Amino acid sequence: MDTIRLEEQQDVLVQTAAVVAAQHQFAQRLRQRTVPDPLTGLPVRSLLIDRLELALAAAGTDTGLLGVLSCDLDGITALEDVHGRAVADAARAEAAGRLVTAVRQGDVVARVSAQTFVLLCPAITDAADAHGIARRITTAFDEPLHPRAGLAHRVRLSVGVALSGRASTAESLIAAADEAMTRVRQERQGTGRHG
Repeated sequence: MDTIRLEEQQDVLVQTAAVVAAQHQFAQRLRQRTVPDPLTGLPVRSLLIDRLELALAAAGTDTGLLGVLSCDLDGITALEDVHGRAVADAARAEAAGRLVTAVRQGDVVARVSAQTFVLLCPAITDAADAHGIARRITTAFDEPLHPRAGLAHRVRLSVGVALSGRASTAESLIAAADEAMTRVRQERQGTGRHG
C-alpha cells in the first residue's frame, strides 16, 4: 500500500513539474512576442502577425479592406559601409519615426528586419486608397535623413502594397506586399534611378 501511495505522489510531482515547465515556456514565448524592437520601439514581426490576424478577423465583419505595405529603406547599407553601424542605426530609427508620423491614426508600423518595415492599414476602401498611403509615406523621405550632426543621407523607400481577400492570411499578405516591394525596387533599378 505504501509503495502505491509513494508512486502516486511521485506521479503527481512529475505532472506538476511538467505543468510548471510548460507555463514557464509559454510565458517566455509571450514575452518574446510582445517585446518591441529595441532600436525603434516598434512592434516586431511576431506582434505584427498577431495584430494582422486580429485585423483579418475584424475585416470579415466590416466592409473595409485590410492593406499591408512592405517598405524597404534603399541606401542604408551604403551608409553603414561608409559610416558604420551606429550611424546606420540612427538613420533607421529616424526613418521609423518618419513612417509613424506619415501613417493614419490606427495604422500599425512594425520593423521586421534591419531595413524593412511593414505597415498594417485597416479600413482601406480600395487599391487607390492603399496606394495613396504608399505615396504619402514615400514623400516623407523626400528630405534626407540626418543620422548625426553634419551628415545628411538621402534614402529612398521602396513600397509594395497588398490588399486582403477572402483567403488572405497574415503570412500571405506580408509575402504579397514583400513581392510587390521587390518589383518596385527592381523597376527603379532598371530605370537607372537607384535608391
